[in-house]
Amino acid sequence: MSVPNCPLQSDRLWLLFAAVLAGLALLDDTRAHAAESASERGEYVARAAGCMSCHGEDLAGGYQVKTPLGTIVASNISPSSEYGIGDYSRDDLADVLRRGVSPDRRLYPAMPYASYRGMSDEDIDLLFAWLQDQPAVDESPPYETEAPFPFNIRTGVLAWNGLFLGDRELPEVGDDPLVRRGAYLVNHLGHCGECHTPRNDFFAMQDEHYLTGERMDGWLAPNLTPDPIDGIGTWSEQDIVDYLRRGDADNVVQAAGPMAEFVSHGTHHLKEEDLRAIAAYLKALPAAETAHQDIVSVLPAAERTETRHDYGQIRDEMSAELARADLTTPERLYAEHCAACHGVRGQGQPSALYPPLIENAALRNADAGNLLKVLLHGVPAGKIPRAPAMPGFAGELSHDQIAELANYTRVTFGGRPDSALTAIDVTHVLTAEEEMPTPLRVLQILAWVGVLVVLALGAALCGWLVWRRHKRREANT
Repeated sequence: MSVPNCPLQSDRLWLLFAAVLAGLALLDDTRAHAAESASERGEYVARAAGCMSCHGEDLAGGYQVKTPLGTIVASNISPSSEYGIGDYSRDDLADVLRRGVSPDRRLYPAMPYASYRGMSDEDIDLLFAWLQDQPAVDESPPYETEAPFPFNIRTGVLAWNGLFLGDRELPEVGDDPLVRRGAYLVNHLGHCGECHTPRNDFFAMQDEHYLTGERMDGWLAPNLTPDPIDGIGTWSEQDIVDYLRRGDADNVVQAAGPMAEFVSHGTHHLKEEDLRAIAAYLKALPAAETAHQDIVSVLPAAERTETRHDYGQIRDEMSAELARADLTTPERLYAEHCAACHGVRGQGQPSALYPPLIENAALRNADAGNLLKVLLHGVPAGKIPRAPAMPGFAGELSHDQIAELANYTRVTFGGRPDSALTAIDVTHVLTAEEEMPTPLRVLQILAWVGVLVVLALGAALCGWLVWRRHKRREANT
């Protein structure tokens, strides 16, 4: 027999109700944590894939890549329905990443789908969910892709895909889980080969020379194999990790150009274990000699000179240096334009992130193109994490003076036996454009010939039809 309004039963009901509420709250927290975790993982995939390096932190696009086929502009990949990928399905994104095909057009292989095609389904799922969850940017990039005829007809990419988008022959990686993870990050998600692997005349990667270096968009992307002279054989795994995390390794090599973008927007955000996986894979690759480098660009750690900067040292040394009556022209150029940050003796100010020039890789490289680009255009503040700005001298110094400055620093601090750069080399860096390879030029000429033949045939047909009509009228009169 039950007792109405029994206090014991009432307490049990309240306890049960409180437990249900607590359970629902815990379920909501679990769902929120799972959603947050999925969002974080999706952003991590985007960082590892370098999406923001080309499409920007807001995903609005606009980055320009100069290729032999013209200037390719990164598109808006925010979830804008009109300007971006807001109407994409998950499979649409997969087609873009693996085949270079979007719902409305084919993409040029400057978009690294030849590498992304190896992305896992899970990473594509995470990336799609994260992209669709970002704020939409309802505007198109400020520039448009420009390619000359016939390469502006994107249907032609079908032929490229048929020739070069098959299975790739990449180095064996073995069974080590760390190395296998590094291979996935380097070969597919991070698409390192897109810049660091030589291209053939049709812009396809030459896998037989995988990661042995290439010039891309005017910058030299160096050999990443462990060759001691041409590659990164003298780098320690810690050097590689530090370089990818902050764009600097032991004050002897700094990221610049597109690589600085990739560090800042991409590898800077990766986990320690993934950076170590990349380092392990690169060190496990077979060394490939290319004979492009004549001296070691980065000395082994045990042979590097330890630089030191004391408070007030640069100011005192500069006063003494500029007071010298026997200063040569290159010495004066350096003292007036470089010493305030990098030191009269090239010791730099590492604590303030002004790198030393002593044994710096940019000065030791046989190819001085990257150094000249930095001297001409400078480096904006924050190009690599926390780094200060460096001014460019294109509007302040003549090409002869920039060449003198480069020669002086390469020999004095870089340890090169000689350097004979001239104003012509500086001008070439400023004006050089990607030359269209001969096969593509022939293809372009044939396309125009085909157009002219079609126009001539059309004109002949029209003339014949007019003549025939005229003859019929004559016959009827």
